[in-house]
Amino acid sequence: MALQWSDLALQSLEEIILYYEAQAGRRVANAVEKRLFEQIEKINDCPMSIPESEIFPGSRKLVISKLPYVAFIRCLSENLWEVVDVVHTSRKLPKVRQKRLGDS
Repeated sequence: MALQWSDLALQSLEEIILYYEAQAGRRVANAVEKRLFEQIEKINDCPMSIPESEIFPGSRKLVISKLPYVAFIRCLSENLWEVVDVVHTSRKLPKVRQKRLGDS
């Protein structure tokens, strides 16, 4: 199974890494980036075990352990999944993001 990242997800990831680098240094930013990638790439094992998202119809919500983030993923085809976005758990999701996922 292949996994791709949307432009929105890549932008969010970059913002997360830059935040941690500014707040705690490059070492912490690297550790956060590594954990995010490791957790998200684990969906290859059993993506259907991830709960469906109530926010984005047709997507699944992966809670990132030991970090305050969730990743929204969706199935594009039998062998292709997409990371739609990575969001801090304290953020209120704007309706624009809800439409983007629902429209595709």
